[in-house]
Amino acid sequence: MIAAVAIVLSLLAGSYFRQSALDAQMTSLSRVIEVAAHEMLKTVRNQAFDLGMKLGHSKKLVQAFRQAVESGQEAGLVALLDDPFITGFAGFSSINLVKLRVYTPGLEYVGESSAGIKDLVTSLPLHLQQAISGRDSKDRLKAVDTLWLSSQGPLFSAVVPLGGLRPVGYLEVVLDPVFNLPDIGRITRTPVTIYNMRGEQINTGQHGHPDEYLPVEYILHTSDGVPAFRVVGLEDVAILNREMKQTQVITITGFLAMSLATLLLALWLFNRFMLSPLSVMAGNMRAMARGKLDLAVDSKGLSEFHVLAAAFNAMADQVRMRTNDLERLLDLDDSAILCFDYDREVVFFNKAATALFGYSPDEFSGIDMSELFTDDVARLVNANTQADGSGMHKLHTLLGCRHKDGHEFNCDGVINNIAVMGQNGHAIALNTVTGDEHILSTQSEQRLDAVEQSLASLLEFARSNPSLMLGLGNIADLSVAGVEAATGKASVRESAVKVMNQALACWEHELGKSKLDLAEESRIWPVYIDKSTPTTRTLDKYLSLDICPKNPRSKRVVDTAEFVLRKVGNKHSGACEKLQAELDSYRQLVAGVKLPGSKSS
Repeated sequence: MIAAVAIVLSLLAGSYFRQSALDAQMTSLSRVIEVAAHEMLKTVRNQAFDLGMKLGHSKKLVQAFRQAVESGQEAGLVALLDDPFITGFAGFSSINLVKLRVYTPGLEYVGESSAGIKDLVTSLPLHLQQAISGRDSKDRLKAVDTLWLSSQGPLFSAVVPLGGLRPVGYLEVVLDPVFNLPDIGRITRTPVTIYNMRGEQINTGQHGHPDEYLPVEYILHTSDGVPAFRVVGLEDVAILNREMKQTQVITITGFLAMSLATLLLALWLFNRFMLSPLSVMAGNMRAMARGKLDLAVDSKGLSEFHVLAAAFNAMADQVRMRTNDLERLLDLDDSAILCFDYDREVVFFNKAATALFGYSPDEFSGIDMSELFTDDVARLVNANTQADGSGMHKLHTLLGCRHKDGHEFNCDGVINNIAVMGQNGHAIALNTVTGDEHILSTQSEQRLDAVEQSLASLLEFARSNPSLMLGLGNIADLSVAGVEAATGKASVRESAVKVMNQALACWEHELGKSKLDLAEESRIWPVYIDKSTPTTRTLDKYLSLDICPKNPRSKRVVDTAEFVLRKVGNKHSGACEKLQAELDSYRQLVAGVKLPGSKSS
């Protein structure tokens, strides 16, 4: 079916593109014929001017013209006008002279040659009258020409001054352009057929087969816009037709070959990896259900899909139960347990940690190591590690801690390096009970051994199954790997900072309120008490790209922007429009890089 549809589409496309190519050629040839027609008229014009200027400077013709005007005797004037028809003139083989006529400076008819075409009106063509009458006196020596429609058919006239630099009248040279129309075919190098506007063929043109020649029509108009001739050129399209047919044959053959190869490959893949293995798998599962438990289900091995789905769901439930048990066990521990990734951001914390530092679970997800500890933990660990990489497996030390309300305190803790998503991180256990320091230190180290194993299991499982670990802060976000994901995160961070800065600018400009007011009224950002001074440490991070979290909380950013837009009310202000544009761009960016199944914070 795919091959049949492809062939039909190929034929339709071929027909469409052939017609498009023919239309393009018709348009191109029509323009070529137009240029050739103007070039032909240019040749006629030059020949007519040359003849007119030679006759216009003839003293005999000027004297005969004056005598005819003064005495009314035209015999001598007619004889001189008939002379070019009898004796010939330079270029007589290039044009068809049909009439010579003379006029006074006021364009009044004086006389004409007796030779040539008969029964022409004695007045100058209207277009030439208007052109000459509308000229300035300084242009009286310039020649004018026109293609006009007479009672005998289209004619070409050129009017030159009679008498040279001191004109006494005007000489009109009348030519029949039909004689020169075949030059269009010689210029375009295509067969050309000429018709008058009554549909009568003027010349004998070449008529080709309609499949080999494409007729292109062009209408040649007179100077005042009246249709004079219909020129039909024949473009050879035999080569185009052959190429189009060859392309269609190759395309259809290729579609058939690719479809057949794809079908054979699909059948082989279905049989190799689905039909045969599933039949073996179903047999093994039935045998195991009857009690033969020493069989293993073949991993290579379709009506049994619901069995597989149920088995997988049961397995997922078991895994979820195990991980929840691990989390509950860590929460029951008296020690405050925290785990930081390679960016020094919290990826795990238990209930004792929230109680010790005074942060809510939601606030903890946006905190890094420097906000919780006054000591540089990474520097302490590096100082404990020797140059060759060896050193103590665990570092027991007294850590300076910082509470949410700003006061600082010391707490006995054990620091251990731990792999977090394939990179170096830190697990820290802090004693929250008092007692014998040696005993507490020993207990902390023993607990940290168990904590390390539990955390390692949780973190490794979260990396592969983020949807089953919804309670582990931003562990799911850390499962992104690769250069493409890192680039996407950098774009999200940059866009988040832009949205937050624009939201704060809109808040301050439109409402005249401060950053602290935004945190308190929105209830989205926590307000900390630092030495009796309220601060917005978490909000401040989102206003600078240098300290913005590696995994910014998109929901907080979006909620803040929407809160500001609701409070401002005037959505048409410049600040609000910029904020709305940045928010829309941020939403699209988050939708493009966000992992399926990951949880927004």
